[in-house]
Amino acid sequence: MAVPVIWRRFRGHFGISAPRMTVTTSLPWWERSAAVLVLTAVMAFVVWWAFDFGQIFGGAHLRDVDARTAALQTEAMRLRSDASALRVGYSQLESDLAMSRGAQQALSRQVADLTAENARLKEEAAILQRLVGDTGKSAASPRRRQR
Repeated sequence: MAVPVIWRRFRGHFGISAPRMTVTTSLPWWERSAAVLVLTAVMAFVVWWAFDFGQIFGGAHLRDVDARTAALQTEAMRLRSDASALRVGYSQLESDLAMSRGAQQALSRQVADLTAENARLKEEAAILQRLVGDTGKSAASPRRRQR
């Protein structure tokens, strides 16, 4: 008999016939929003601190990266100026090479022309020697006869 009474009371508190209940918040809306803002700011600070701490441990210091970038930019500018100077030197050497090749071709043509002229002059000299040698013998013979 005691069990049905307890059961009825239990159903009375938690069933459909339970007394009406009002749910109220413990904090007003402005206190809740202030707490959310403070919590958001704290979380943002923690995230920022963890990111910065990770960079320090990772070795990626922003100042070091900036200094390295500046050094690499100056080196790149120096290398660009060196490359342009080398291009100018290369073009000068190319023009000097072209001039020396032209001079070499002109000299080889002159050598060929002079060799041909030398051979022609030797032939003419040989012909003249034969003519002078033949006339010299014939001219010497009559003079000897006259004496």
